[in-house]
Amino acid sequence: MSKETPNYYAILTAEIRYDNRLSSLEKLLCAEITALSSKYGYCFATNNYFADLYGISKETVSRRLNHIKEL
Repeated sequence: MSKETPNYYAILTAEIRYDNRLSSLEKLLCAEITALSSKYGYCFATNNYFADLYGISKETVSRRLNHIKEL
């Protein structure tokens, strides 16, 4: 993970923000994906990137992203 301080913004739509089926972490992951997409035009991040960024396991990231995709 880069030590660069991000200065790009995230977007969290109302559809995601108010969806009670999504956990706070899942909402945060959605926001982070939009932030990376805003910076580069696409999201390149791996599960390892998110795990390192938020101090969680790669498996947790995988489960949360799969849950988002299911919904």
